[in-house]
Amino acid sequence: MRALPEKFEELERWLLRDRALLAQSTGVPFIRLVYRPDEEADCVRRRELLLRMVEGQGVKVQTVSCRDVIFAHYERRGRLEQLFELEATAGADLNDNIARHAAQELTTRLMQAVESLGNDGVILLTDVAFLYPYLHLGPILDDCTNCIRPPMALAVFYPGEVSLEGRLMFLGVRPTSYYRTRDLV
Repeated sequence: MRALPEKFEELERWLLRDRALLAQSTGVPFIRLVYRPDEEADCVRRRELLLRMVEGQGVKVQTVSCRDVIFAHYERRGRLEQLFELEATAGADLNDNIARHAAQELTTRLMQAVESLGNDGVILLTDVAFLYPYLHLGPILDDCTNCIRPPMALAVFYPGEVSLEGRLMFLGVRPTSYYRTRDLV
């Protein structure tokens, strides 16, 4: 994988100069900056600098964090403690329920960001590691395909590694499931 500073420089170029071209070849204006999980702290620092740079150039930005997506549905309903108690015994059915609600939550947040930006700007999708093990990002991105269109862009900060076979692995353990992003690896 390339060095993190090099990938951030390329991401900045895409977001500031070439955003309108981002969907060429992929059909969607989605770009995924892949960083090694052990680069998390450096990635967060660089992401904050990028945010200030992009906003400083007059581009509207919305940040969508995945940090609390998994449990937000249950927390709003006052059922988080009950969920934790069930988790020890319920198994796969509960995991499917959690995944379904988390997918709805994340899709809603992304759609709210689109609306807030007025269809022009940049959405930064952060804290993606918090989706594991319940949610795959691919179906969420599929749901957003017709809603996030140029000149808007979605930048996904993705903790991953490349396997010995050359496959992109989410957190180094699960193959990625979405093929249409422009990847900065």
